[in-house]
Amino acid sequence: MQSFFQEELGKLRKRIIKMFMLVNMQLEKSSQSILSQDFEDTDAVMQNENRIDKLDIKIDKLCQRIFALAQPVATDLRFIMSSLRIGNEIERIGDIALDILARAEFVRPYQEILTRYRVPELLGDVIRHNQRALEAYTNNNNELAAEIVCSCKSTAETCKNVFNEIIAEMAQKSQVIVIATDLILIVRDLERISNHLENVAESVVFIVEGKRIRHSANP
Repeated sequence: MQSFFQEELGKLRKRIIKMFMLVNMQLEKSSQSILSQDFEDTDAVMQNENRIDKLDIKIDKLCQRIFALAQPVATDLRFIMSSLRIGNEIERIGDIALDILARAEFVRPYQEILTRYRVPELLGDVIRHNQRALEAYTNNNNELAAEIVCSCKSTAETCKNVFNEIIAEMAQKSQVIVIATDLILIVRDLERISNHLENVAESVVFIVEGKRIRHSANP
């Protein structure tokens, strides 16, 4: 029974890691769709989205099976509950990446405006946050996870500042108005991704330390 239980936990970890990797591909595709004039790889994006959705369902069913058959406690229970939460957060990031891609064609011709509002920088930030979150989860690295929490908070704050800058410039009736709506929504999406990855990192800390760091002044 113990061997079966450990196999199921290993399967859960592998599926979460796979979901991380697929979502990272989605984030990279979304970035390319905004920054590259030659982007056309929409079929791969939709295939990845289907894989992510199927993995999310499989993870949910696997967790239900583990609870029903093994009645986990203590450290194992923290791992299962946190992995389930992480899977949900990552799945939402995949959905947001699709939203960004859907708006890409409207902002792509305005690379100068995108650069002025740090969109390439923010896209790179969320991709790195996701990659580091994968590393933290894979290695149970609570120190790295705590660093990611701080980094995600910083990125989310930058998104808020950029949003306010866009609103201020719109009031002056500048050329940013032509893409203002899509630009604002993309920046908001990047903020949301940062928030989800912050939640992921907090869950990794909980797996390792057994404590919540949400709302903590010093994560």
